[in-house]
Amino acid sequence: MNKKYLFAVSIIAGIIALWLILKAIPILKIIDLFNHANTTHIVLYILVSNLIMIALAWRWQIILKSQKINVSIFKLFLYRLVGYGISYLTPSAKLGGEPVRAALLSRDGIDFSRGLSTVVIDKTIEIATSALFFFLGVLIMLFVYALPGNTGIMLLLSAIIFLTVMGWIYHRMISGKGFIVSACKSLKLHKIKSLKIDEEKLENFEKMVIKFFQEDKKDFYMTILASFIGWILMFFEFKFAGLIIGINLSFEQIFLVVSFLGVALMFPIPMGLGSMELSQVTVFSIIGLDKAGGVAISFLVRTRDLIWSVIGLLLLSYYGLNIKKTIKKSYKLKS
Repeated sequence: MNKKYLFAVSIIAGIIALWLILKAIPILKIIDLFNHANTTHIVLYILVSNLIMIALAWRWQIILKSQKINVSIFKLFLYRLVGYGISYLTPSAKLGGEPVRAALLSRDGIDFSRGLSTVVIDKTIEIATSALFFFLGVLIMLFVYALPGNTGIMLLLSAIIFLTVMGWIYHRMISGKGFIVSACKSLKLHKIKSLKIDEEKLENFEKMVIKFFQEDKKDFYMTILASFIGWILMFFEFKFAGLIIGINLSFEQIFLVVSFLGVALMFPIPMGLGSMELSQVTVFSIIGLDKAGGVAISFLVRTRDLIWSVIGLLLLSYYGLNIKKTIKKSYKLKS
C-alpha cells in the first residue's frame, strides 16, 4: 500500500476510534476532571517526565560507550527528542525516528551504520521491557480483577506471543545467530530493488548488534538498570498524572495503565490516536474507575508528547536533516 494511503487510513481509523470513545464519554465530563489539578502535581509531572527522557538518553549513552563512542548525555537527550517527535507523528509503531537518531550521530563523526546499530540495540531493549511489563500487567489483571468473557484468555495469549517473540530475538542475539539478516531473507526483502539492501553491509551491521549482546555483558546489564530506573520514574509520572485529575492510583493500577499504554503506542497509528484512549478506557473499566479518567490520562500524556514532538521537530529543522533521505539511507546501510 502506498505510504500516503497508509498514513491516511491510519489517521482515519484513529479519528473514528476516538470519535466513538468521545461519543460514549462526554468531553465536558473529561475536562471537568482537570479542575482537580494543582501547580505542584503539574510541576512534578513535568519534572519526572523529563527525568525519564534523561534516563533513556543515559541508556543509549551506555550502548554507545560499549562501542568506544563518547557523546554527551545532553546531545543524546536532544537527539532522542527528535527521534521521539518523528516516531510519534508518523504511523511507524514508534520506529520512524530511529534512523534519524543514527543520522544525528553522524554529526559527531560516527559512521551511520555504526550509529544505527546502537539505536537498534536501544530499541530492542525498550520493546523487550515493554513486552515483559505487558505480560506482568496481564497476570495482575487475571489474578486481581474479574475480566469479562474470554478477555483474559485473549490478553494472556497476546502477552505470551509478544514476550515469546522478544525472547526469541534475545536468544538469537546472545547465541550469535542474529535475526535481522534471516528475517530479511525470509521476507525476501533483499530482492526488492527499491530497498537496495546490500547483504554484506547488512551482515556487518548485524555483527555490531550481536557483539553487544554476546560480549558487552556489563554494559547490557547497565542498560537493564537504566530501563528499570526509567520504569520506576514512569510509575511516579503516572502517580502525579492521576493526582492531576483527582485520582489516587495504586501501584497495581499504575502498572496496568503503563503496560497497556506502551502496547497501545506500538500500533502504527500517528500519535496513538484512538488506540491510546481505548487502552486506558479498557484498563479503567477493568479496575472499576470512571472511564472518563482513562481518557483524561490519555489527553494529558498526549499533550506532553505533542510538546516534545514540536520541540523535536524544531531541533530537526535546526540540524537540517531530511527525514525521507535518512530513512532511505537506513535501508541501504551506507555511511
